[in-house]
Amino acid sequence: MWYFVPAAYLGAWLVATPLWLTGFRREAPSQHAGPLVAACLFAMMVVPAVVAILLTRWRHPWRDVPRILSLGLPSPRGRALVQCLWASTVFVAITLVGLIPAALSGVYRPAWPQSAWSLLAMPLSAIVSLPLYLGEEIGWQGYMMPRLTLRFGTVTGICVGGVLWGLWHMPMTALGGSYPGHPLYVAIPAAVAVAVAAGAIIAVIRIRTHSVWPAVAAHLGLNEFALPLPQLTAASDHAPDPLFVGPLSLITWPIMMIAGGMALYTISGAGHRRGLRGTGRKSRAA
Repeated sequence: MWYFVPAAYLGAWLVATPLWLTGFRREAPSQHAGPLVAACLFAMMVVPAVVAILLTRWRHPWRDVPRILSLGLPSPRGRALVQCLWASTVFVAITLVGLIPAALSGVYRPAWPQSAWSLLAMPLSAIVSLPLYLGEEIGWQGYMMPRLTLRFGTVTGICVGGVLWGLWHMPMTALGGSYPGHPLYVAIPAAVAVAVAAGAIIAVIRIRTHSVWPAVAAHLGLNEFALPLPQLTAASDHAPDPLFVGPLSLITWPIMMIAGGMALYTISGAGHRRGLRGTGRKSRAA
């Protein structure tokens, strides 16, 4: 298990090195990512899957790798599709709830989307980006989560996983990825806190559905639908600050923590272990 963490962290820093060497920094939410940023981000999100697959193959034959990493789809297939569609809406719902106090406090000024094309492009972007989220979740939910929960217990293991997942994003977070324009002593703790809450929800979805695919759908829904939602629905003269508006914001964080806590409560009993079927839990974890 502990081989995964340093390997995933090292890989993330290595693929982000070009951004650091070029002096890139995201200073504003409206700043668009260039080709180099997109390439580094793509490579970084694939790193956890590469590490997880190699470590699993180290101890098991190739034919067992998909089962151990919970890459099978829930059965029947219709149920799997419903689970993935439902999972993709979870963080959108949380974000919509969080926008209410954000609007009441004045940090978010809602307006009708200026371009219908932006809304129509979101599903297309989600489909194109699907392999990236699969890359992250194979590593964090397919490989690490079962091992952490078996070592530390369900709730503690999931929370430890959330902290590790949040810190893994540091190469991008430190460059203003999630909270552009804010200092590191604000951005990094905020990113880790959100990762613990969001990671708990994703982990429970993974456990309940016995597969990483609904977890991938949840992560995709967070990044591809929930994150751009405030930007698309805000007044053109008042760009929302991600630190205060949206799924990663301080305003939404208590709501996400409550949702994550309720989700953890539902699996705190002995019955949660059936969600780890097929992960090779009796084998020695790498």
